[in-house]
Amino acid sequence: MTDEFMELLTNDEARLRAEALFGGPGDSLSLRMPGREEFLFVTPERSDPLTFRFHATGLEAADLHATIYRSRKDAGGVLIGQTPWSTALASIGARIPTLFDEQARHIGSAGRPIAVERHARLLRALEGGGNVAIYGDRRICIGTTPSRVVFNAELFEKCAKAFVIARVGGDRVRELPGWIRYIAGARLRRDQKRAALSYAAGRIPEGMDAYF
Repeated sequence: MTDEFMELLTNDEARLRAEALFGGPGDSLSLRMPGREEFLFVTPERSDPLTFRFHATGLEAADLHATIYRSRKDAGGVLIGQTPWSTALASIGARIPTLFDEQARHIGSAGRPIAVERHARLLRALEGGGNVAIYGDRRICIGTTPSRVVFNAELFEKCAKAFVIARVGGDRVRELPGWIRYIAGARLRRDQKRAALSYAAGRIPEGMDAYF
């Protein structure tokens, strides 16, 4: 299984690099190992993935990943890093509204940017089920599967770009109606429950990569 997951991690890394969503200083990517309290972890500076346990990484860059996996049983992958749009969101300091139906379905509420020293606040935000948070000038992206973490990173980049451009340009930003957000949020929470059960049973969740 380790070889299989190393290949999945390598493929995710290549896809994210190709879209300039991974590769900068401080970036990191990881995948949960089903049925284990372990994750594979990679940074742009290392060519070989490392394996860490959830409770003792011994590496500062991996500590946040371990914390997220402990608190989010549904998390199959975690991406942390900085993009121009995450930096722009941090500088604006505003909550990004739910603009698109797939955003409501797969990301949920991102909330306002969180200062780096507010670690407890970050954990509370992620424990609420949101799959993206702005932490300092970096975005933290969670996915229920190896593919989903990439899709969510791509989706959030689209949402962040649209919001920042509209906000700076003075355009009116309209959030999705509440009933759409409610239905999409219920489906997201259902997927998260299924994902947690699948990982506990030692398998990657299925049916998590659909558009809606």
